[in-house]
Amino acid sequence: MFALSSLAVILFVGLALDYGRAIASKGVLNTAADAAALAALAAAESDYAKGLPASQMVSDGQAAAQRAFIVNAGSIYANLAQAPTIAVAQTGRTINATINYQANSPNLFGNLAHVSQMTFTGAAAASMTLPSYLSFYLLLDVSESMGIPSTASEISRLAAINPDYLNLYPGGCTIACHFTAYAACQNKQGATVMCQGYNLSRTAGGSGSPVSYCPQPGQSNCIQLRLDAVAYAVQQLISTAQTTATLTNQFAIGLYPFARYMESYQTLTTNLATVTTAASALTSLIDNGNGSSAIGSGGTHFENALPSVNGLISSVGNGASPSSPIPFVFMVTDGAQDSQYQVNNGSWSGSNNATTLNTANCTT
Repeated sequence: MFALSSLAVILFVGLALDYGRAIASKGVLNTAADAAALAALAAAESDYAKGLPASQMVSDGQAAAQRAFIVNAGSIYANLAQAPTIAVAQTGRTINATINYQANSPNLFGNLAHVSQMTFTGAAAASMTLPSYLSFYLLLDVSESMGIPSTASEISRLAAINPDYLNLYPGGCTIACHFTAYAACQNKQGATVMCQGYNLSRTAGGSGSPVSYCPQPGQSNCIQLRLDAVAYAVQQLISTAQTTATLTNQFAIGLYPFARYMESYQTLTTNLATVTTAASALTSLIDNGNGSSAIGSGGTHFENALPSVNGLISSVGNGASPSSPIPFVFMVTDGAQDSQYQVNNGSWSGSNNATTLNTANCTT
């Protein structure tokens, strides 16, 4: 009886060993299927970055998946009942890859019970959203109020310099204007003085060499204005674009400052280093009152700027290629209403769109 029962015990132990071998084989093939799915996506993404058509992405993805499955399966690949089924498809901006297989694991002891092999199946799936080509149109307010220092402490620093030396501003002027036209800087006695707020903000009231750009508040050699802060933010956006891009020329950026009108200061380009350099000179565009530039002078005329930038966008793409980018418009403004006034002498007209006041018509 012991001999007969020993045969049954040995058979069960053998079947357990066969099952363990089958589970180990399935683990190897599951790993191979995972690797194949990821390889398919990598190949498809590479083709996408090269601008190849979807049909090429699918065929190359399937070939890469087949190679990855064979390499990772090793000798266990021989246990497959047939070649794995590999499907790669693009749906909109998404690539999907699925791998299915069926394998047989030969039994060493199972034959004693007329069980020659164990059959098992497995599957793996992966998907990814393809990166998009994007265009950023930065509509930047450069009207007079963008010459206000960026923080309360920077305002106090500028006021302490008392830049215009006017008895109208005994506590110091708190806007870094450089309005020298139209007698905008006359004092109560009618004497014309220079509006020096902008110039002094470039040296923090010192005698050193002026800077065109003050990227941070609290610097000893300059006082950061609102437009300086905008320029710094633009540069940080560009830096983020450069570090996160996964495709060549994935992002295009253009700078479009506006006051009375919008100007294509830096047209849309994928050369982001060029845009970074252009951003550092934005502060020099603050409205100086002469209206001689393409930006004009006077106020924050977004009603002119928005239609102008809209006219630059010929079409809205799907982001699938550099020639079909998805456009985004960012309008950056402090939201301040910049009204202009002239008292008694002179007349502002044209792009200035100012209000002229005649004190002879006023009563006290």
